[in-house]
Parts: sequence; C-alpha cells; structure tokens
Amino acid sequence: MRTKKALKNIVFNFIQQLIGIVVNFILPPLIIGRFGDSINGLVQTIRQMMQYAQLTGAGIGASSTYAMYKPLHEQNYHTLSGVYNATKKMFTNAGNLFTIIVLILSVGYPFFVEGIDFKTVALSVLVIGISGISEFYVYGKYQSIINANQDNYIIAIAQTIGNVANVVVSVILIYLNCNIVIVLLGGSVIYLLRILILTRFVRSNYQYLDPNVRPMMDLIDQRNDAIVHQISGLIVLSSSTIILSLMCGLEEASVYSVYALVFGGINTICQIVATAIYSSFGEVIVKGKNDVLKAAFNVYECLFFFAIFIVFTVAYVMIMPFISIYTNNLSVNVEYFLPLLGSLFVFVGIANNLRVPARTLVDAAGHFKRTRNRSVVEMIINLVGQIVFTYMFGIYGVLLGCLASYSYRTIDFILYTNKHIIKQSNLVSIRRIVVGFAASICMVLLLQVIVPLRMTGYVEWVIYGFIATFATSVVFFIIYIIFDQKTMKEIYNILKNILKKSN
Repeated sequence: MRTKKALKNIVFNFIQQLIGIVVNFILPPLIIGRFGDSINGLVQTIRQMMQYAQLTGAGIGASSTYAMYKPLHEQNYHTLSGVYNATKKMFTNAGNLFTIIVLILSVGYPFFVEGIDFKTVALSVLVIGISGISEFYVYGKYQSIINANQDNYIIAIAQTIGNVANVVVSVILIYLNCNIVIVLLGGSVIYLLRILILTRFVRSNYQYLDPNVRPMMDLIDQRNDAIVHQISGLIVLSSSTIILSLMCGLEEASVYSVYALVFGGINTICQIVATAIYSSFGEVIVKGKNDVLKAAFNVYECLFFFAIFIVFTVAYVMIMPFISIYTNNLSVNVEYFLPLLGSLFVFVGIANNLRVPARTLVDAAGHFKRTRNRSVVEMIINLVGQIVFTYMFGIYGVLLGCLASYSYRTIDFILYTNKHIIKQSNLVSIRRIVVGFAASICMVLLLQVIVPLRMTGYVEWVIYGFIATFATSVVFFIIYIIFDQKTMKEIYNILKNILKKSN
C-alpha cells in the first residue's frame, strides 16, 4: 500500500512539475516583450518578497504533518482532529499577520523602486499577495493533512489545474494589451481554483475530522524549531533576486531570473520523489522498522544520485543552447547569454540537490530541533557570501555565495543522517558522489565536442538534448552497475515485485 501510494504521488508530482515548468517558461518572455526587463525584474522581486512575508506561517506545515503521523497510524481520529484544528488556528493567525505585512509592503516598497510609477508597484504587491493570503486561510491546513495521509497526488492535480488556468488567463490578458496589474490580478484570482479542488477532496475523504474537538496546540511541539529551518531555508533559496535587485538593479535581476527559472524547474523535478515519499519514510520511522528504513534509504539515495548526475550533466551542455534560443527575441539592451553564469547554476544545483535524500529523512524523523543551529549557520554563510561576492563579482557573486552555503549544508546533512538516523558509514554516500562527479566530468568533456554552444531552434535543441540524455543515461547505468552492484540488485528486485503484483 505504502509503495503504491508513493509511486502514485511520484507520477502525479512529475506531471505537475513538468507542466509547471512549461507554463512558467511561457510568461517571462511575454512580460519582457510587452512591459520590458524592469517590469519583469519587479514582478520576480515582489514574488520573492511574498515568499519572505509567508514566513509568518513558517514551521506550521512541517511540524503539523509530523504531528499527524502517529494518530493516523493508530487511527486515533480524536487526536488527529485536535492536531488538524490546531493547524487551522495557527494558519489563520499567521494569515492575519501576512495580510498586514502585504499592506505595509504595498505602501513602503514603491519608494525603493526607480523608473516605475508608485501606483503600479503598490498594486502589483497587493495583487501578487492574493495567492499568499489563500495559502494561509485555506490551502495550508488542507496540505498538512493530505501530506500526512500520503495523498500528495491530489495537491499535484490541484496545482496543475491552477498553473494551466493561471498561464492561459495571463497570456490572454497580455495579448489584449492589458496593464501589468490586470495581468497579475487575472492570474492570481484564477489560480485560486486549486483551493476548490482541495476543499472538495478533504470534505469527501476525511469526514472523520471533527471541527468541534479542542485544538491540541501542545502536540505541535516542534513548530518553533521548524520555523528556524523554514526561515533559514527560504533566505538561502530565495534571497538572490532581492540582493541582485538592490545591489545591481532590476535588469540584472531579470537576467538572473531567466536562468533561475530554468534551474528552478530542474531542481523541482529532482525533488519530486522527496515530496512524494517523505510521508512514507515518516510512517516507517513511527513504526520503528529500522532495517526497512536503512534498505529503503539506500535504494532511494542510489536512484536519486543517479538521476541528479544525469540531469545536471545534460544541463551543463544544454543550458546555453537553450538560453540562446529562449532569449533570442528579448531585450537588445541586456545581455542574457552568459556561459559562466550557466555553469555556476549547474554547480549550485548539484550542491543543493545532493542533500535531498538525507534531508528527506531528517524531515520525516522530525529532527527539527537537533538540526536547527546547522540551518542557521548555512543561512549566515549564504547571506554574507552573497553580499560580499556580489560586491566583488556582480551577478556571479550571488551564485558563489550559494555554492559555499549549499556545499557546507549538504555535507552536514549526509553526515548527520548516516550517523543519527540510518546509522551506517558515510563512505557509502561519499563513494556514490565521487563516482557520480567523475562520470559527469568525462561525459561533459565528450558532449561538449558534439553539442554546439548556440542553436537556432527548439527542434534542434530537443534532438541534441535527447542524444545527450540517452548517452549519459547509458554510461551512468553501466557505471552504477559496476560500482553499486548490491543496491542495483535490490532496485531490480523491487521493480520485479511491482511488475508481478500489477499482473
């Protein structure tokens, strides 16, 4: 049952992220072409500000989901209702504070923006804030119970419908020559469709939730620790555009956002499995099945590293050809074709994603308190590094700061998980990483001879991308069979059992 749910979640999450990436690539060129680089930089910066404002609800989702594992496993619906009602109450209080922050930002931020009128900036802040408000008053509590019950696929379906509807409405409004505020408003309002889907699902499938049970705030005892993780994580992952816009200007932020859009999509796809299965690991941990946990983690880590190195090896050789096509008709006043920037994004992506298997277990085990100081150290390294390096190297500096902090935290996650949760030697993970890097370097050197740096159309790009992906996958498959034989055999047996059950 657990395996079937995990596979179902992975499939729907993959579909959601794939569609999300496609629709996200549609809007920026249209916004830049219709409104200019500065407006695009403004929109991206405001969206990151909204992410920071959402810290008012930091830690609620993660700590609530963890608190729901045990009552769900024991079918103790009274306690589960108490945790759910506490979650609802906390999200509502956080939503009230978030609304106040959005109003303050709408009045204050326009004073810091040059070249765009006060009214446009203020209304853009308010309009983009609509989606964030919905996260608190409705979406958050539903997401917590759905994740805890391993029904993540429903969230994926709702997000997919919301993304598609959002981009369709936005594109129509842009072609109708509407003001940027109207475009953002139309997209934000239609995006609320996902709330209707989740509301219907929760009310139909979780009828055992009793709204009259007293909110059991004491059971969500790790919220403060989860807050630290979420704040530091958001600052680490989402501060670059704001730092660039303040230190280098909105046009540089716009250039960065194009690359960030590409690699944000890649990162999201890479983390699909983690999103889909961390609740399954939480269930195993609650049941105390340590042998099952260790075996499952090794399979997970092996497959994840296998995928990570393939994806970023291909990304290294295909990113600049894509940028040359994607930005071909964008602003002539701003240079988007920056090979060094593309290379740095690849290194940052690898450094960030290698932590995912280990972090999945830390989150599933609820080790928020034990690891919070480590996340603060990462945040400090990230902020100081980005500011110092951006002052020295401009747009490249934010990535150097990220690379420093990600490398530290990824190593820390791997060491912590192997020692305190899995209780196995770090050499297993280290060997997989070393083998992956060695294979990636060899493949990059080979593919760079074959793949041109600039291309003229998407058909050409897809053909070269397919060749690069196929060749890299075959080479990595052979290498992993040689260097990780035991785990590959376990993966083969798992797949064989799944196929038998399906027949």
